[in-house]
Amino acid sequence: MSKAKILIVEDDSMLCTVFEMFLDELGYTHSGTVASGEVALAHLEKNKADLILMDIHLEGEIDGVDTAKIIYEKYNIPVIYISGDSDVSTVKRAVLNNTYGFMTKPVYKNSLELNIEFAVIKHQLMNK
Repeated sequence: MSKAKILIVEDDSMLCTVFEMFLDELGYTHSGTVASGEVALAHLEKNKADLILMDIHLEGEIDGVDTAKIIYEKYNIPVIYISGDSDVSTVKRAVLNNTYGFMTKPVYKNSLELNIEFAVIKHQLMNK
Protein backbone atom coordinates (compact mmCIF):
# COMPACT_ATOMS: atom_id res chain seq x y z
CA MET A 1 0.00 0.00 0.00
CA SER A 2 1.36 3.41 -0.86
CA LYS A 3 1.81 5.85 1.97
CA ALA A 4 -0.74 8.61 2.46
CA LYS A 5 -0.07 12.29 1.80
CA ILE A 6 -1.04 14.11 4.99
CA LEU A 7 -1.95 17.72 5.81
CA ILE A 8 -1.25 18.85 9.38
CA VAL A 9 -3.63 21.49 10.76
CA GLU A 10 -2.17 22.57 14.10
CA ASP A 11 -1.41 25.98 15.62
CA ASP A 12 1.39 24.86 17.96
CA SER A 13 4.63 25.09 15.96
CA MET A 14 6.54 22.74 18.28
CA LEU A 15 3.90 20.04 17.86
CA CYS A 16 3.94 20.60 14.10
CA THR A 17 7.66 19.89 14.09
CA VAL A 18 7.12 16.68 16.07
CA PHE A 19 4.27 15.54 13.79
CA GLU A 20 6.34 16.28 10.67
CA MET A 21 9.26 14.29 12.13
CA PHE A 22 6.96 11.34 12.95
CA LEU A 23 5.46 11.38 9.44
CA ASP A 24 8.92 11.45 7.86
CA GLU A 25 10.12 8.58 10.06
CA LEU A 26 7.02 6.54 9.21
CA GLY A 27 7.46 7.10 5.47
CA TYR A 28 4.45 9.37 4.91
CA THR A 29 4.64 12.55 2.89
CA HIS A 30 3.01 15.72 4.02
CA SER A 31 0.94 18.03 1.93
CA GLY A 32 1.78 20.91 4.25
CA THR A 33 1.37 22.33 7.72
CA VAL A 34 -1.09 25.12 8.47
CA ALA A 35 -2.33 26.83 11.65
CA SER A 36 -5.96 27.70 10.89
CA GLY A 37 -9.06 26.28 9.30
CA GLU A 38 -9.20 29.08 6.76
CA VAL A 39 -5.63 28.43 5.61
CA ALA A 40 -6.31 24.67 5.50
CA LEU A 41 -9.25 25.21 3.15
CA ALA A 42 -7.20 27.54 0.93
CA HIS A 43 -4.30 25.06 0.94
CA LEU A 44 -6.55 22.22 -0.24
CA GLU A 45 -7.66 24.27 -3.24
CA LYS A 46 -4.16 23.82 -4.70
CA ASN A 47 -2.64 20.85 -2.85
CA LYS A 48 -3.81 17.26 -2.64
CA ALA A 49 -4.03 15.42 0.66
CA ASP A 50 -5.20 11.89 1.45
CA LEU A 51 -5.70 12.51 5.16
CA ILE A 52 -5.84 15.42 7.60
CA LEU A 53 -4.39 15.55 11.12
CA MET A 54 -6.61 18.20 12.73
CA ASP A 55 -6.32 20.04 16.02
CA ILE A 56 -9.68 21.16 17.40
CA HIS A 57 -8.71 24.56 18.80
CA LEU A 58 -7.12 26.57 15.99
CA GLU A 59 -6.20 30.14 15.14
CA GLY A 60 -8.81 31.96 13.08
CA GLU A 61 -12.58 32.09 12.97
CA ILE A 62 -13.43 28.42 12.44
CA ASP A 63 -12.33 25.61 14.72
CA GLY A 64 -11.07 22.19 13.72
CA VAL A 65 -14.46 20.45 13.93
CA ASP A 66 -16.13 22.92 11.58
CA THR A 67 -13.09 22.89 9.28
CA ALA A 68 -13.15 19.08 9.16
CA LYS A 69 -16.85 19.07 8.29
CA ILE A 70 -16.26 21.43 5.35
CA ILE A 71 -13.24 19.42 4.17
CA TYR A 72 -15.13 16.15 4.30
CA GLU A 73 -18.15 17.55 2.46
CA LYS A 74 -16.10 19.35 -0.20
CA TYR A 75 -13.15 16.98 -0.69
CA ASN A 76 -14.12 13.67 0.96
CA ILE A 77 -10.82 13.60 2.87
CA PRO A 78 -10.80 11.71 6.17
CA VAL A 79 -9.80 13.54 9.35
CA ILE A 80 -8.06 12.35 12.50
CA TYR A 81 -8.48 14.79 15.36
CA ILE A 82 -5.52 15.43 17.61
CA SER A 83 -6.42 17.49 20.65
CA GLY A 84 -5.36 18.30 24.15
CA ASP A 85 -9.06 18.64 24.95
CA SER A 86 -10.60 15.29 25.86
CA ASP A 87 -13.80 16.36 27.59
CA VAL A 88 -16.86 14.36 26.58
CA SER A 89 -18.72 17.22 24.87
CA THR A 90 -15.73 18.01 22.63
CA VAL A 91 -15.24 14.35 21.71
CA LYS A 92 -18.96 13.90 20.94
CA ARG A 93 -18.99 17.00 18.75
CA ALA A 94 -15.96 15.75 16.81
CA VAL A 95 -17.17 12.16 16.46
CA LEU A 96 -20.53 13.23 15.09
CA ASN A 97 -18.80 14.80 12.07
CA ASN A 98 -17.47 11.73 10.21
CA THR A 99 -14.22 11.50 12.13
CA TYR A 100 -11.80 8.72 11.33
CA GLY A 101 -9.91 8.96 14.61
CA PHE A 102 -9.46 10.96 17.79
CA MET A 103 -6.11 11.14 19.57
CA THR A 104 -5.25 13.07 22.70
CA LYS A 105 -1.97 14.87 23.17
CA PRO A 106 0.74 13.86 23.73
CA VAL A 107 0.81 11.77 20.57
CA TYR A 108 3.20 8.87 20.22
CA LYS A 109 4.61 7.74 16.90
CA ASN A 110 3.30 4.16 17.01
CA SER A 111 -0.25 5.24 17.91
CA LEU A 112 -0.15 7.88 15.17
CA GLU A 113 0.80 5.24 12.61
CA LEU A 114 -1.98 2.90 13.76
CA ASN A 115 -4.56 5.68 13.57
CA ILE A 116 -3.40 6.77 10.12
CA GLU A 117 -3.51 3.24 8.73
CA PHE A 118 -6.92 2.62 10.30
CA ALA A 119 -8.32 5.86 8.84
CA VAL A 120 -6.96 5.19 5.35
CA ILE A 121 -8.33 1.65 5.25
CA LYS A 122 -11.71 2.69 6.70
CA HIS A 123 -12.01 5.50 4.16
CA GLN A 124 -11.15 3.16 1.28
CA LEU A 125 -13.76 0.63 2.44
CA MET A 126 -16.45 3.27 2.90
CA ASN A 127 -15.86 4.60 -0.62
CA LYS A 128 -16.20 1.25 -2.40
